[in-house]
Amino acid sequence: MRIAIITPFLLGIVLSLTGTRSSHAAEAVFTLLKTVKAAELTRMLDEERTAFLASRDAHPDYVLPPASTATNDVELYAVRYDSVIPERGNRKTSASGLLAIPVLPDRSRISAIVYEHGTVFGKYEVPSFAFQTTNPTPHPHYDAAYETRYMVALFGGNGYAVIAPDYFGMGAAADAPEAYFVKASTQQASYDCYHDAVAFLASKGITAAHLFVGGWSQGGLNATGLLEKLEREKVAVAGTFTASSPSDPFAALSGLMVHPRPGVDAPWLNTIVALSVFAFEHYHDEPDLAKSVLAPDAHDALRAIYERSYGGPEKLLAQLEPFAGRPLLGYFRAEYRDPAYFAASRYGQLLAEAETYRQLFQSPVRAYYGTQDEVVKEAIGRLSATYQGIMIGADADPALNPVVAEAVPGADHRRTFITAAPAAKAWMDGIRAQPAGRGVSP
Repeated sequence: MRIAIITPFLLGIVLSLTGTRSSHAAEAVFTLLKTVKAAELTRMLDEERTAFLASRDAHPDYVLPPASTATNDVELYAVRYDSVIPERGNRKTSASGLLAIPVLPDRSRISAIVYEHGTVFGKYEVPSFAFQTTNPTPHPHYDAAYETRYMVALFGGNGYAVIAPDYFGMGAAADAPEAYFVKASTQQASYDCYHDAVAFLASKGITAAHLFVGGWSQGGLNATGLLEKLEREKVAVAGTFTASSPSDPFAALSGLMVHPRPGVDAPWLNTIVALSVFAFEHYHDEPDLAKSVLAPDAHDALRAIYERSYGGPEKLLAQLEPFAGRPLLGYFRAEYRDPAYFAASRYGQLLAEAETYRQLFQSPVRAYYGTQDEVVKEAIGRLSATYQGIMIGADADPALNPVVAEAVPGADHRRTFITAAPAAKAWMDGIRAQPAGRGVSP
């Protein structure tokens, strides 16, 4: 196992081309995990994809895309880097992630994609552990980290570098609280991971040509959040895709609370409440926020979900068994049954502040949504495209809209991702076939 360190001198050269790094200016450490062969990546795109989709039957309207193949090997590096927490006065923290570099005859210029992962139950079900079979706890994580292997096999196995942050409080930084739906912190974690990865690529003589961004579920929200920050920092982004993105967490969650879909909504939506309310309590320094929001009998169970103190998947199910059949609204105090109260509450305000679509995107976005998604309703899936169209007056000419909403007929939450990623790759392949200029710098 080999460790490579970016020197401050080299990092300064790269950052002059790619935007402003947060002021902590620490060294990032990249550790070579292993090289994965193209044949093994192809197996992940086929056999592991089948297992990933086995938990739910497909809707009759859904058409599974053909299994993709990988054409090259991939080097995997775990990255540990320092960052700052904007919501806490830029207090220093650390984070981790994964960098996958394609093994190619000529790697002088390659395209890169920053991938933002979705909601996970375990703190090690994240990119940096996605290719590892063990973690520091006795609880399994490998199967639940499949989305990262899918992206690395699909993109990394076909010539892209894949940069995948774990987010604050996850992976190697699991001793810290998770920053779920905490917008500025997640932007910072992803932005710093991107910067350090580009610097590391440069140290190996690799220029990141086109830069892309992508994400699924919570990661879709984070993808457009990162896009917002990259564009604000004048970093050129060639294209972004989202799959099942709750681009407005307040609208997404309140819709599920007030207008549930019996027999459709996922039973684990209470997890979103648990992760967000306790993350807000910590990162926004809102003491007792959770107690003011949650039904008293549900508070401790949801706190255990956030802290991962329940002792593994089986004990999690046992802990939630008393709440079986409880509607999502039933996890809240009675006053939250009034939508106006919810909107005016501090929790509602923080959810609303976490949105990542009320911006005028300067680069193209493809927003994929499933028509049978048990987590993200269709209206939420189309929201970013609708907003952009209104703001720029694209109703008369949809071609002017930088955000295109793409329906995936019959797709549930996982199948939306499995279809969106290769569709987005085909779109991005067309973009990267065009001249790339000076790379990711503006």
